[in-house]
Amino acid sequence: MIVFVNPQVCRPENRRFPLSLMSVGAALPDGVSWEIVDGNRPSVDEFDDVVAHVEARRGTADPVRAVALTVMPGPQLVSAVPLSQRLKARYPDLPLVWGGFFPSLYPAPVLDADYVDWIVRGQGERTFVKLLDVLDGTRDPGTVAGLGFRTEDGERRIGPERPWEGPDELPPPPYHKIDVDDYIHPTFLGRRGAVYQASIGCPYGCKFCGVVSMWGRREKVETPERTVRHLEYLVREHGVDSVHFYDNNFFLKESHAVELAERMKPLGLKWWCESRVDAMLRFSDATWRALKESGLTMVFFGAESGSNDVLASMDKNLTTEQTLEVAARTREWGIVPEFSFCFGGPEDPEAEIDTTLDFIRELKGVNPDFELITYFYTPTPQRGDAYGDVDPLSGTPTVLEEWTRPEWVRWMTHEDPDVPWMTPELKEKVERFVLVLQSRFPSIHDRRTRGWGKALARMVAAGPWRRGRYDRTGLLQAVRRMARVPRPHPVEYGHLRPSAEAIR
Repeated sequence: MIVFVNPQVCRPENRRFPLSLMSVGAALPDGVSWEIVDGNRPSVDEFDDVVAHVEARRGTADPVRAVALTVMPGPQLVSAVPLSQRLKARYPDLPLVWGGFFPSLYPAPVLDADYVDWIVRGQGERTFVKLLDVLDGTRDPGTVAGLGFRTEDGERRIGPERPWEGPDELPPPPYHKIDVDDYIHPTFLGRRGAVYQASIGCPYGCKFCGVVSMWGRREKVETPERTVRHLEYLVREHGVDSVHFYDNNFFLKESHAVELAERMKPLGLKWWCESRVDAMLRFSDATWRALKESGLTMVFFGAESGSNDVLASMDKNLTTEQTLEVAARTREWGIVPEFSFCFGGPEDPEAEIDTTLDFIRELKGVNPDFELITYFYTPTPQRGDAYGDVDPLSGTPTVLEEWTRPEWVRWMTHEDPDVPWMTPELKEKVERFVLVLQSRFPSIHDRRTRGWGKALARMVAAGPWRRGRYDRTGLLQAVRRMARVPRPHPVEYGHLRPSAEAIR
C-alpha cells in the first residue's frame, strides 16, 4: 500500500481533483494498492488519516510501504513540513517521499531535512515505480533517473533527468479512486466545474517562470480525441458543465486547436485556459469562431509588463503591441481575457511600474472587459545545462523549515515579496492603482459586492481613473468595506475566484 498525500493548499471550497497524485497512482504496477489523502477536503486531518491507513494495514500482507507527498511552493509547503515532521516522528522507519514543484526547484534544503527520505524530481510516474524497487532492495538508487536521496555519509545525490512522457503515453485519469462529485463546484463558468490537464510543459523560456526549470522548453500535448473522451465521461457521469484546463500553455498548433474545438462543441461546456498572446494572434477568424462556438469563455494571458525592453529582458519574446492586438481580438469574439502583470523587476522597478500602469490604462481602452491579475516579481531558479544543476538563488533559505516563514511564503506566491528593490511605497502605488481600476471596472468574478456598492464604487472611482490619480483612495476603501468586499487575493485567478453559488 502506498499512501499519497495532497497537503492543504487552499480553502476547502476551492479544492479540485488532485491530478498529479492521480496520475502517479495510475502508473503503479498492477497489484500495488494506493490511496489518496487530500488535506483540502473539509474535515480532513492529513496526519490522522495517514495514521489510520498505517495502523489498519499493520501486520497484514499489504502494509503501508511509503507515504508520498506532492508539494508546491507557498501555502502547501507550510502544510507539508510539519506534517512530514510528525509522520517521521511517529514512524521513523516508514519511507517519506516528496515530489512536485518545490523539491524539483529547491532539492537541496529538502534533501537536508532528516524527515524526508527521498525526492522525486520532475515527472514522477516512472521514477516512483523504480523507487518501489529501491525500497524492496532490488535496485540501486543511484541508477534511478529523477530520484534524489542522501547517501550513508550524508552526501546529496540526484539522478539525471528522466526522459519524460506525454499524456498519451500515460494511463487515463483514475476517477474511480476519488469522490468525483466532492471536487465539482460552481465557478463563474457554471454550476458544476471540473479541472483537467491536457499537456505537460511549455516550449517558451520566460526567465521568471518555474515551469522552465521543471520541464525545460518542451511541451507534450494530448490528442484531442483522448481529451474529449475523458471530458465526455465527466459530463455523462457527473453532470460537469464547465472545465478549467490546467495546462501551462494550452495552444501550440492551430490545427490542434481546431480539432479540439470541433470535438468539444457537442459537449456544451464552457471553458477556461492559459495561452500565449502570440499563439492566438496567429489563429484565423475561422479558428477564433470555432473556439468561441466550442465554449471558450476566458483566456489567461501573461502580458507581464508595459515595457518592450523589460519583456525582452524576461525572454518573453512578446511585445506590448501584440498584447493590445489580442485584447482587441478577444473583444471582437466575445472572449474575456485575463492579463497578468509582474511588477517591479530589479533593474529599475519604479520606471517599470509607472510604464506598466500606463499600459494597463491603454489596455482598458482597447478592451474594458479584461480582467487584471497582478504579481510582484521574485526570481525563480533557472535550468542549467544539466538537470541536476539548477542555478542557485543567493539569499534564499538553506534550511527547509525557514521556507515556511511568512516572509518566504509571500516571496514564493509573489504577493508581497521582501526584495531589496521593491519599497513599500512602490507596492502601495500598485495596490492603490488596482483598487481604483477594480472599482471603476468591477470584475465579472465579483459576486460578493452588493449592487449599490458596485454602483457607488464605480462613481467614486470615475474621477481618479479619468485623471490618472490614485493617491487618495480613502473613500473608495470605505465604500468597499461597507459593501463587505473581501480583500481580493491576487493569485486567485480562473477557477479560484469566488463564485456566486459558493457564497449564497
